[in-house]
Amino acid sequence: MSDRPCVLVFSGADPSGGAGMAADIQAITAMGAHALPVLTAITVQDNNRVHAVLPVAPEIVLQQARALLAQVPVAAVKIGIPGSAENAQAIATLIGELRATHRAAAGAAPGWAQRLYSDPPVVLDPVLRSGHGDALGRDDAVQALAPLLPLATLITPNGPEAAALAGNAARYRAPVRVGTAARAMMAPMATAPVAGSAEPYDEHGPERGEVPARVAGDGARVAATPMVALAAPGVPPAWHGTAHGNALAHARALRALGCTHVLVTGGHDADSDVVVNRWLGPDRQQNWSWPRLPGSFHGSGCTLAAATAALLALGNTMAQALTKAQGYTQRALAASYAIAPGQRIPQR
Repeated sequence: MSDRPCVLVFSGADPSGGAGMAADIQAITAMGAHALPVLTAITVQDNNRVHAVLPVAPEIVLQQARALLAQVPVAAVKIGIPGSAENAQAIATLIGELRATHRAAAGAAPGWAQRLYSDPPVVLDPVLRSGHGDALGRDDAVQALAPLLPLATLITPNGPEAAALAGNAARYRAPVRVGTAARAMMAPMATAPVAGSAEPYDEHGPERGEVPARVAGDGARVAATPMVALAAPGVPPAWHGTAHGNALAHARALRALGCTHVLVTGGHDADSDVVVNRWLGPDRQQNWSWPRLPGSFHGSGCTLAAATAALLALGNTMAQALTKAQGYTQRALAASYAIAPGQRIPQR
């Protein structure tokens, strides 16, 4: 048994050391867990621009992960860029295998021990483009994530990513929870703030089966009518059409696709001196407000998602993990350093 809980990480290699797998390993280690890195892509990038992405072959992704799953207990999964649609499907298959193994172990365990074999949480950081707008895969990034969305325990999009994913919800297949259908498709295993302010409020509106918001043009703007249609009776009308209202609508659309928890980060709401991150779960909503820091940062989203996955692996509740991971990320950004002009590197 590992002395530290292990987080299986699917991500790309960033030679600048600021984002992707480098950020994931540093953040997970800082939280007190151990990263199991499975590379999905080799990237050609610096701290500002992504020049090329070379996906790892899906069979290599499968082999890397299955070698680990055959030997190492996995307490959580963190997913960054899959690199290709084929890799996303391979990762979905691996998550199905992992959960099937845990459920089989739970079925054979005495009743008091079954909770020890609950499904490992899956944290998905749906990176569609780099901070500079560069593509991070060879396929349609939104569509490539389709098999992973219904498997996500937590998804952590920024505002534009949430809008793009929610606006394209109609293109996704109906979500299928891992169970009999998922097991049928599985391949055989290789071997048997500075202080943040929380603003909780109750969620009374519908959570599934809602009409997703439509996205105009490049996916950054949400039309007013679908936004209002998504607004639930418990949502104050003043939020309609605002960053908060849009984030709530997008989070509901993503939950309708199968994501259990959605954290929409507010770093792209540049017209405010605070960053508001908004969480929507099955029975709870909460906001955190953080002072906006000057400059731009390379790998901030990776840091937040990886830290959250590590904290969940350590046994924190979702609320605890989100609160601690945001505080850690805020401190890492506040202490960031430069390696060249442009985006700064978080001090993880």
